[in-house]
Amino acid sequence: MARSAQRLAAGYRPGLFNANESAGLLLGVAQAGFGLPLLLYAWYKWVQNDEPMLVLLCVGAVLIVTGALSAGFRNRMRVPLRHLALCWIGVMDLLCQAATGAEPITLTFAWTPSMLALVAFAVLPAAQSLIYPAVFIPLSLIVLAVQPGADPADVAMSSLLMLATGLGLTWFARSALLAETDELTGIHNFAGFEQVLSAAMRDAAPTEPLSLVRLDINEFALVNRRRGREGGDLAIMRFVADVVKALPSAATMGRVEGDAFAILLPGFTAGDACDLMVRVQVQVAKFSAGISAREGSESESELFGRAGKALFEAQRVGGHGKMIIHGGYYASPAAVLDGLRNGEFFLRFQAVVDLATGAAIGAEALVRWQHPTRGLVPPAEFIPLCEASGSIVVLGEWVVRESVAEAARWRRLRGEDDPVSVAINASARELTSAGYGEFVLTECANVGLPAALVHIEVTETHFGSDAAAVRDNIRVLRGAGVIISMDDFGTGHSSLSRLTEIELDVIKIDQSFVAVIETERESPVAELTIKLAATLGLQVIAEGVETEAQAEWLRERGCLLAQGYLYSRPVAADEFVARFLVQPVTRA
Repeated sequence: MARSAQRLAAGYRPGLFNANESAGLLLGVAQAGFGLPLLLYAWYKWVQNDEPMLVLLCVGAVLIVTGALSAGFRNRMRVPLRHLALCWIGVMDLLCQAATGAEPITLTFAWTPSMLALVAFAVLPAAQSLIYPAVFIPLSLIVLAVQPGADPADVAMSSLLMLATGLGLTWFARSALLAETDELTGIHNFAGFEQVLSAAMRDAAPTEPLSLVRLDINEFALVNRRRGREGGDLAIMRFVADVVKALPSAATMGRVEGDAFAILLPGFTAGDACDLMVRVQVQVAKFSAGISAREGSESESELFGRAGKALFEAQRVGGHGKMIIHGGYYASPAAVLDGLRNGEFFLRFQAVVDLATGAAIGAEALVRWQHPTRGLVPPAEFIPLCEASGSIVVLGEWVVRESVAEAARWRRLRGEDDPVSVAINASARELTSAGYGEFVLTECANVGLPAALVHIEVTETHFGSDAAAVRDNIRVLRGAGVIISMDDFGTGHSSLSRLTEIELDVIKIDQSFVAVIETERESPVAELTIKLAATLGLQVIAEGVETEAQAEWLRERGCLLAQGYLYSRPVAADEFVARFLVQPVTRA
């Protein structure tokens, strides 16, 4: 399929018809090229019959003049005007055929394909209207050629007129189709999507919600390098088919360029659009998205541009499936501050247990948001939004304060001889902020918590454009005794090289590897991670442990710590204390 699409693209360039000047020039040449044979035919008949054929002479002259005007004013040509001019050619065709004075049967077969082609072009979609000239014109030409007693000049002229009309309509119907359609995927190209967006914004009431989504396929350049151009084309076609299948019928999708797409969602607020994209991501390959909702009387270019800025933010903070709503939406710094003041944010703690005894040796702090209008917002949704808008810094400071204060309470309950640590996830913005390490240490000192009871969890994606700042903060934290953990180990890039670059204490095996350790084919991945950590002198924590078989497999291979639903779901602080600190251990 990709090869056929490339061959079609090589023989026809839809971009030619996206330019109004090129379309106007071609239309002008077609009109003049139609008018000149008419003048020659009229002159031939005049010489043969000694009577001027005024209708043909006038029509030919008019076509030549209008062709010159179309070419001269080609920069003002638009798609509807092109269609009107093309219909004008068709009307001239019928007048010319009537003026030839041929036999009735000749006129019948000459008129039929022209009328059908005109009706098909005017009524049917461009893709279907191409069928009619291709079927009826050859059939009519065959019938005309075998007619007895017909004037050869009349038959020739009728054939010329039929061919001119049919081929002209076919060419321009195809050009209109391809000027608005992406040949590889069959959805709108940028020009077609722009027309749909303009019409939707023009026709929608000012109070009617309307959202625009800009999409980019994650790491598509890598797909192209590994699989070549054809593999990339197949990946794009599969991606578009999956997304279109998951969209509501009212949505319109277009391919802007390469692996960049846009989706128009009439009747959707920005929040609705974000919810929809979250559901779409479950069904298709990962993509980054920027979302904007219409504001007031802004133009389509402004709406499109805001969605593009949001997409840029999503890619800047790491991509990997992030969705950003332009302007921060409900996750702006002001909204987060209001949420913190109003008690909308709260923490849940998931126990980290000793696999040998089941006793909790620590817990991971996980932030949740009970939004006043959206309800319980998933962290996978609001964390990227907070990170893009910058509000993650304010939220992260609150998480650190609450987490270390809670850990200090655990220390008082459990005693200094049997301490329980707390693990805190650090965002990329926090780790690249000057003074983050000092801030964490200050908060620990304020509540009397030893720094050694704090784990800061980082991911491989944090070490991107400002890895030096991240290393500086890690150096400050480790120097004071804070434990540094690599979260989601193995899911990023260059994992092994990172272990030699970053000063780490703990590796957390991602739950995607834990989920398959009971299968013979996949178990070496987790096993090699455990052996690697032992070689480097690092602790290992397995995430997402859900079955006794998984726990036993990990114990047998030397993994000593784990967290997951087998032991506890994320719970409130008081429940964590009751279950793991003051009572015998119980399973979730």
